[in-house]
Amino acid sequence: MFQTVNFCGASGQSYQFQRVKTDSETVVSMPGIIIFAASDGRVIKLAEQVGRAEDLGAIWRWREARRYGATQMFVRRHRHAQVRQAEIEDLELGLNPVCESDRPAFEGVMQGYEEVLAVAA
Repeated sequence: MFQTVNFCGASGQSYQFQRVKTDSETVVSMPGIIIFAASDGRVIKLAEQVGRAEDLGAIWRWREARRYGATQMFVRRHRHAQVRQAEIEDLELGLNPVCESDRPAFEGVMQGYEEVLAVAA
């Protein structure tokens, strides 16, 4: 059974997340919001998951978060992108993550892909 944890946004709204195993390959295919946290409870990174198997950005987000001390992953599943974006903004303001989230997940993947192509050329 997954452990559930609530994180609070700046608005006072409480959002329920499920803790997932860090070696779980299914995390990439879960649309929603992901929080990477350190063992002391610090929120390292907050990001959007689009829920596509080809979202390589999810792997890179986890690697970056680990560099800053993340040891745990929490997922809030949600299919609607507009709702996810509003929740991310509220959570960022309330949690003050170590690493700021960037663009929506799909844009991040495309930019990374374009940068790899430029370097490879």
